[in-house]
This record gives sequence, structure tokens and C-alpha cells, in this order.
Amino acid sequence: MKLILGTDAKPQLVNINAQLKIGKVLEVEQLLKEFKDVLAWTYKDLKMISLELAQHKYYYTINTLGKYRLNSNYATIIK
Repeated sequence: MKLILGTDAKPQLVNINAQLKIGKVLEVEQLLKEFKDVLAWTYKDLKMISLELAQHKYYYTINTLGKYRLNSNYATIIK
């Protein structure tokens, strides 16, 4: 389900779970509208966040690779 929080000139779309009950949808919509000035709407809005906080890094060893299924496109790169 999509909510439009912005204006017609600058729509700010938000996707929320379509299985929420209408009461919860209204609560989420109200909360998002109340705090929309502190939400990051573009990547430019995130420029002050350190990459160390925003990036996930995974370290694999030969022993751990066997425990997880890899996308076949990446399997040859990792080997």
C-alpha cells in the first residue's frame, strides 16, 4: 500500500504493509506525517551519516561459505 505524504508538486511516497488493518494504516500515516521533516527522502539527505554506520560488511571465510547458499552469479567471483 502506498501513502503520499508530500504535496502534489513534490510527492513523497511511502510503501507500507498492505495487510495492516485500516486503523493501523491511519496510525502509521499520522506518525509519518508528524515526523516527515526528520525522514531521509533522498540519498542527499543521508550525506551526514557516516558510512561506518550505514554500511553492512560481511566477512566470509572458506569454512562459512559452505553454510550459506550463494547466488550463482557471485559464486565464481568469491572463489
